[in-house]
Formats: sequence, C-alpha cells, structure tokens
Amino acid sequence: MKKLFLLPIVLLAGCASNTQSLYYDASKSISKDATMAQTACFAAVSEIAKGGDNSAKTAAIALAERCKSAPVAVEAPKRNWLGL
Repeated sequence: MKKLFLLPIVLLAGCASNTQSLYYDASKSISKDATMAQTACFAAVSEIAKGGDNSAKTAAIALAERCKSAPVAVEAPKRNWLGL
C-alpha cells in the first residue's frame, strides 16, 4: 500500500523537474545565441569603421546602435495547484 501511495508522488516530482530543466536550458541557449549574434554584429561594425572614410565611420556608429537588442524573455513554466 505504501508503494502505491508513493508512486504518484515520485511521478509528479519527475514531471515537475523536467519542465524546470527545459526552462533553464532554453533560457541559457537563448542568452548564448543573443550574445553571439551581438558579438558578430559589433565585429562587423568595427570592420566597417576601420576601413572606411568619415561617412562610413558615421554609418558604423549608427549601425552599432542596432546591434544592441533587448533581452528575450522566456516565460517560466506554470505551476499546478500543488505547487509542482
């Protein structure tokens, strides 16, 4: 009888931890991708600024503002009425 009582609790706990794990993995992956894209953008802008005349440097500064992006938010998983 004890084993039948504990089985649903273990199954629910396993499901809850998997959702949290997926949430943290997705957040980490999105943050890493955004950082890499921003780094590539700034590298391209710096190459434009190095090789051009004054108008190219001015345009590179304007492009640098576009490299800054707002962080992407991932919605946290919703909890059920048990708090899991």
